[in-house]
Amino acid sequence: MEIKLENISFRYSSKGPMALQGISATIRPGIHLLMGENGAGKTTLLRLIAGLLKPTDGRCLIDGARSYDLLPSILSKLFICGVNVDFPMKSIDEMVKYHAPFYPNFSEDMLRRNLSAFGIESSTLLSDLSTGNAQKAKLAYALSLRTPILLLDEPTNGVDIDSKKQLQRMIAESITEEQTVIISTHSVADLENFYDAVIDLHTGKLNYALTVDQILDRLSFGVGPEVPPDALYSEPWIGSFRFVLVKADEKLTDIDYELLYMAARKTKLPL
Repeated sequence: MEIKLENISFRYSSKGPMALQGISATIRPGIHLLMGENGAGKTTLLRLIAGLLKPTDGRCLIDGARSYDLLPSILSKLFICGVNVDFPMKSIDEMVKYHAPFYPNFSEDMLRRNLSAFGIESSTLLSDLSTGNAQKAKLAYALSLRTPILLLDEPTNGVDIDSKKQLQRMIAESITEEQTVIISTHSVADLENFYDAVIDLHTGKLNYALTVDQILDRLSFGVGPEVPPDALYSEPWIGSFRFVLVKADEKLTDIDYELLYMAARKTKLPL
């Protein structure tokens, strides 16, 4: 499914500052990394896409329908999961009984495998789980819904290292090429092997929304003992330097997402 953001702006109160301003982008199937500093508007953008907020200006369209109209045909194809998104039921079993029937692609087999990998019982009350385990239970359920659009807000927050590895496996097994997945996170390295595209917000505005291939067509990332004289941005890195260059003749390294994030804030990149 395609998400189209048309000049979206949003403020939480009539006299408050703009949380988002003039956001326009087309988001197609793939796994998208949503980057931005605290307060950049990442969670606000996800809530606008999910229809939980209505834009102050502009439109968010999902396959041509406004997300904030909350049409059943759209709601059954979209799910948002995050540390600040409460599940309406007390346990995963109750979610399966009362919530999952509205999602035609739900796979109970996938849910059971995901929960088993995390060592969580579906009957356990979510309120009885630690913050990290409750997050894992929610992620296991969210992935098993297999919605065409899946929005994950800080999915690895509070999740231990072993469980992050399990989550990587689950994403590899659960997500298909037809799904549109947006992952908002500060821990960009946790799932860096999965990203197909990057959406970068800064102080409520869009820096860029590009595929990984588009970025690598314009930039190269390298590590070396010295900073090349034509580097766009560099920083020290364990006895050497990491740097960003205008596209070199050959790829030096894969995208360094943390370096890309910093470079986009320190200099004007040709993106």
